[in-house]
Amino acid sequence: MYVVRLVFLLTALWAFTARAQPLSDSHQQAMRQGIASLNSLSAQTPTADMLALANEFARIASAEKQAWLPRYYAGLTYVYLGFIGKDQAEKDRFLDRADTYLNEADKLSPNNDELSVLRAYIAQSRMSVDLANRWQTYGPQFETAIGKAIAQNPGNPRPYVLKGLGLIFTPENFGGGPKTACPVLKTATEKLATFKPASDLAPAWGQSHIDPVLGQCD
Repeated sequence: MYVVRLVFLLTALWAFTARAQPLSDSHQQAMRQGIASLNSLSAQTPTADMLALANEFARIASAEKQAWLPRYYAGLTYVYLGFIGKDQAEKDRFLDRADTYLNEADKLSPNNDELSVLRAYIAQSRMSVDLANRWQTYGPQFETAIGKAIAQNPGNPRPYVLKGLGLIFTPENFGGGPKTACPVLKTATEKLATFKPASDLAPAWGQSHIDPVLGQCD
């Protein structure tokens, strides 16, 4: 029994150590460049450029077997592609890829609030593809993932960013609109002002997402 326990502990320690290993220097630099490109995306960014960025994160992920962050950013890029694809089929293909990278990252870093946010973002994008026919399926998935992210890390602003954006674009007669959304967006703004990312590679997005709609909260 002692030997079995010792083997289990050593295996767990090895898994934790492997998971905690930082990215190589060259991949850290590539990640910084990729994140900067991701933060500069706009509605005018060509789809081909976004796909190239997703592929770069995927390339790093394939080399860094124990790193969740490259998979997270690959998934996030595919979420953005899911909002701008040329038709429903293409959007769903992009979001299928986002799900793939999210699930890989989740195995490497379970109980991660940023991955719960990404799961909510995928559900939100899935819903936007065909709102009339999908809100009953993906609406609850979105709310569940947002609630889980907040429970995992109450200081994370990104659950409030996504929730506020969802509400601001929801008609008032369905429980949305500025009156409902603005308190959530205010919370997101306050948390963004004080949030300290774990590293320069950790997720820190959110302010540019809500800036275009904050004028509705004056």
